[in-house]
Amino acid sequence: MIIKAYAKVNLYLSVLSKRDDGFHDIISLMHNISLYDLLEVEKSDETTFSSTMNLPWDSSNTLFKTMDIFEKITGVRPKLKIKLEKHIPSPSGLGGGSADAAALLWYLCESEKISGIMEMARLIGSDVPFFVKGGCAVVEGVGEKIHKLDPLDLGIDLYVPQVGFSTKKMYELVDEMNLCGKKGDPYELYAGIKKGDRKKVSSNLYNTFQVLAEQTHPEITSQAKAHLKDKEFILMTGSGSAFFGFDLHKTKGDVHFTARPRLILD
Repeated sequence: MIIKAYAKVNLYLSVLSKRDDGFHDIISLMHNISLYDLLEVEKSDETTFSSTMNLPWDSSNTLFKTMDIFEKITGVRPKLKIKLEKHIPSPSGLGGGSADAAALLWYLCESEKISGIMEMARLIGSDVPFFVKGGCAVVEGVGEKIHKLDPLDLGIDLYVPQVGFSTKKMYELVDEMNLCGKKGDPYELYAGIKKGDRKKVSSNLYNTFQVLAEQTHPEITSQAKAHLKDKEFILMTGSGSAFFGFDLHKTKGDVHFTARPRLILD
């Protein structure tokens, strides 16, 4: 089976607070986009893995982690031949690793006729539950609270710097620099985009990590804004370092929003 695993952007992202367990509560407006990785999976006599980026087959690989979590919860570890063709840059804030994990988890649950996919998704990573459901949603908590919304029809242009940001380090810096707290509102932003209300969009488009990046990596944020200068709105996605730009009501761009988290090709 060949699966397209679609990336995402965060149209809104506020890091609210650090929890007692060390994780952070967030609120975000997330949307799948048409950029994707290709995951090919088939039953085999032994488990093998290959990728176009020569990724290691160990706990640093979200696909390896997905297999481990699936076995821990279900007691089943099927032998698979896994091929990953990477197109989503990483690390970039576009969710490539989580998209790939969600695609493999979906395959495992479907092929083994096992339920409980969302429980396992939460254990793999905070973005994985969104990628299981996909489309457009406001996501809260540590990614476990998902409020689905009708998908938006919008094209965006991407700018991916050569330098990526470590998500772990970015969260540490958010704490050190006291940047936690809610600014703007994702539901107001969504309504503004739907209605073409530029003022509402401008006042609610927000990413805590962009505020941080503008202080810690000003040269990268400046380059991104210069590259996307023809776009009406510009924002960093996730913990970076990718940026995207868009104009209201324009559906053409490098990529476009998509309503689905994955597409089964074969």
